[in-house]
Amino acid sequence: MAYIVSKEAKEANYMKFRQELIQIVEKSGAHPAWGIKHCFRVYHLAKELSSHLMLDDEVLFAAAMLHDTGKYPIYAIKNVDHALRSKGVAANLLQQMMFSPDKIPLILDAVENHMYYSEPGRSDEAVYLRESDILDNLGNIGLMRLFSCVGQDELIQTPEQAVERARLFADALPDKVSTKSGKRLAIKRREETLRFLAGIKRQTAEFAWI
Repeated sequence: MAYIVSKEAKEANYMKFRQELIQIVEKSGAHPAWGIKHCFRVYHLAKELSSHLMLDDEVLFAAAMLHDTGKYPIYAIKNVDHALRSKGVAANLLQQMMFSPDKIPLILDAVENHMYYSEPGRSDEAVYLRESDILDNLGNIGLMRLFSCVGQDELIQTPEQAVERARLFADALPDKVSTKSGKRLAIKRREETLRFLAGIKRQTAEFAWI
């Protein structure tokens, strides 16, 4: 016998799924720079940049929530690339949650290829997830994230290292963005970063007093 699931029931199930993903991130011990607010920014920015397309919201939301799980204390494995680890964690979680098996490969592809040093994934969802994650490292929000990591990240132990990372991001990351909407925003956020660095340079005797 075939069962028809109402639109209301589908929406209720999806909202429950979304809430479960949010709770996974909130309970993971994630640093705020990579935690739930970062995930929400990436998700909403991806939707904004792709407003001319019809992305699968279930795929995009799940990928946005799970893309950094490999960094989180309860999931991270030393010396394992966090994107690859995130893919494994996401696969296990989605299977446990009985998520649509036909959509899991799309989510895993987006998660695995979200980093700036990776080629974009195969789907539009993967492309815009990667664009948004890159852009969250630029501009005012990127600067806030960098300085929140001072002393918490092995590569950013001092304010000077945060400044240097900001300079590197401003130089390198805009070229990693591939879509028209992403490129436009990358230019604006790069300018925000450079204005900040120029001001800090003036106010700290060319970074000597930072």
